[in-house]
Amino acid sequence: MSALAAPLAAALSRVLALPPVAYLASLSRLGWLGVFLGSTLLYAHNKSTLAKRPANAPCPEFGTVMRILYGLFGMRIGEMVLSQFNHTKAQEIQAEQVGGTLQKTVGEPELRIKIVPILGSLFGGNYAFMIWDEADTERRAICVDPADPEVLLRAAKQENLKLHTVLTTHWHWDHSGGNRALAKALPGLQVLAGAGERGFVPAVTRRLRDEEEVQVGSITVRGHAVPGHTHGSTVYEVFSTRAAAGTPSSVFTGDSLFCGGCGALFECSATTLHTSLRKLVSRLPASTRVYPGHEYTEMLLRPLAAKRPRHPDEQRMIGAAQKKLLEVMERRARKEPSIPSTMAEELTYNQHLLADPAQLAQMCGAVER
Repeated sequence: MSALAAPLAAALSRVLALPPVAYLASLSRLGWLGVFLGSTLLYAHNKSTLAKRPANAPCPEFGTVMRILYGLFGMRIGEMVLSQFNHTKAQEIQAEQVGGTLQKTVGEPELRIKIVPILGSLFGGNYAFMIWDEADTERRAICVDPADPEVLLRAAKQENLKLHTVLTTHWHWDHSGGNRALAKALPGLQVLAGAGERGFVPAVTRRLRDEEEVQVGSITVRGHAVPGHTHGSTVYEVFSTRAAAGTPSSVFTGDSLFCGGCGALFECSATTLHTSLRKLVSRLPASTRVYPGHEYTEMLLRPLAAKRPRHPDEQRMIGAAQKKLLEVMERRARKEPSIPSTMAEELTYNQHLLADPAQLAQMCGAVER
């Protein structure tokens, strides 16, 4: 036994020999701090919803440290710390994303959509969204993933809108972290989340089942359950009952589907994620406009655009990625968001959307290449 191991073993023996009450009574303040920290880390580890092998195979293998950090990320204390340091304060200038992305309003009068960059470059460039009908005399607005509440309140004031409903794509703080503050500031605010998201989304007032719909004036919101990134990940298909026939609907995908990719596989198997992505392909018309929750398009398209094709199908996919990348670079040079794309576009270059289950498992790090 080493010189260090001997005294540690002796100390542990003395601790184990004490009754629990006597041991706790003997602790100093530093000792109590150690108990608190140890208990918190143990709780975070057990609370963590990361996928586990073999129960969720094929899935990435997460170590103890990652499991603890992910558990802390989902705790109230994690929400409080992140909010304190990263939310825009009243009268404070909003942090810029990489590239200085500007807000942009798009869509028809029946379904206006304001793309709102939030949280600076903290998570690589998040987007929140405001949706409204210009003809709504009550000026009601739906907002998606308003994780920086002050920024959304300012945007609503600028458009003379009243925030009525929040759509939460999944529980991660950079998407749900503004719910509590907005619910406090706006009594009666409706906060929606997927039914599979359990108790992690703050301030929820209603949990949507797969294909369940909600009406806000002339605007219909239809939830699609797409487990994979998290257990309860939900994308929201939004359309207007006043819009002309053939007008494309819009879908807000959070981290489940990006332009050119999909979110990391955290809580489910690659097989589950594949089923969810195929569900989107089968349910959403090709003309559907796709609004993901991050400005990741250029980052995701560059590696594919630089590949050398090995067969005709891959050549077509790489060619489509190269064409889209040029378009995205032009938008980004003007500080515009690279989004939206369409489902039709995604089906030409999005490798994750086109992959079979085995290929998707490899892309998501669930199996070794």
